[in-house]
Amino acid sequence: MELVHFYQRIELDDEVRIVSSYLQGKNAQIEITYNFSNQDVPSDTDITIHGISKKTASKFKVGSNLSIYAGFYNADFTENNIAHLLTASITTVDAIKWESGDWYLHLTIQDGTKVDPKKAIKLAQSKQVRAKSTNKSSTYRSQMRNFENNAKKRRQAWLSANPNATRHQKHLNYVQIQNSIKAYRTQLKGAQSRATEKANKQKVYRVKTVYKNMSFKSGTKGSTIIRTLADKAGIKISEMKLVYNHVYYSGYTAKKKPLSCIQDIAKDCKTDMFYQHGKLVIKSFVSNKHLNYTCVPKTGLITSPSLSTDEDNKDVYEATILFNPIITTGVIFRIDDKFSGFTDDVIVTNGNATLSNSDTPTMTINFKKLSQYKKEQASEIKKAKSDDAKA
Repeated sequence: MELVHFYQRIELDDEVRIVSSYLQGKNAQIEITYNFSNQDVPSDTDITIHGISKKTASKFKVGSNLSIYAGFYNADFTENNIAHLLTASITTVDAIKWESGDWYLHLTIQDGTKVDPKKAIKLAQSKQVRAKSTNKSSTYRSQMRNFENNAKKRRQAWLSANPNATRHQKHLNYVQIQNSIKAYRTQLKGAQSRATEKANKQKVYRVKTVYKNMSFKSGTKGSTIIRTLADKAGIKISEMKLVYNHVYYSGYTAKKKPLSCIQDIAKDCKTDMFYQHGKLVIKSFVSNKHLNYTCVPKTGLITSPSLSTDEDNKDVYEATILFNPIITTGVIFRIDDKFSGFTDDVIVTNGNATLSNSDTPTMTINFKKLSQYKKEQASEIKKAKSDDAKA
């Protein structure tokens, strides 16, 4: 299909429908900078709408859902490749402005939740505790200590009253006092034993509720933890297919916020976690189907693939192509560029598109050779299996 007439449409919660194209019914000029990436952090998309009325602009509010559609018609408008790009929430809306005879509105949308609103999940656990201790040991010790102190005072009083007492008389008095102490101790112990026995028969318990971080037992798989956390936190996962279902042999405790925990587990499972068309996806790019699309100069290749100079992105290439609504994170297609000699199947990692009717809509994409991506993933999985075997 020959790509001739560019078309854009945005829809706001089924209330507003704005079209920007050469078709009859065009009612605005729309400029969109659309971002997509393989990161587990959502991307922002900037939108500027020209020729908008104040009444229509007032309907765009933070928190409302906005959908974007874009693509091309052929020369006689009998065919098109128009597709849904994303549905996301509006995060910022600027005041409508007047400039050069034009009212325009600028806003941003975000294809997911950048800040995890949920705290770490804590579960209520109940246990029985004694309502009141009936142990009288402290009372026993106090009574015994008082009796011994009084015995010492009686001993000193006797010695003071009998300064001429013989050694034998002093000894008899000492024995008498020690015997009284032993007798009192025996009396108290007996009383305590009887009190304890009675108290044990009359123990009163109450139920106490404590809150602990959600924990998973030894041997739980990563997929089980992700689904449970997502369900408890209300996180919607559009699709999940783990490359390696890591087993947590020592168990797992979710100490972080739910989305942060899911991010960590996805990494342990060597699986990509990203937002695609505004939806959270956890799966390997390799599992995606190959598009029936070969990018050459005639079908949209504008600049030849070039290797990234960023040390943190080795083996990553960059190219500029004509906007194609089906090209996004994780898409696999073929590039055949005779000029540079680059001919290979590639997998898109991230990129951005600049969309406007006033200029040729293009997109800059970063990608890896599919063979290199598979090689890196296989190496990570092999290491993970080896580490688990040692656990």
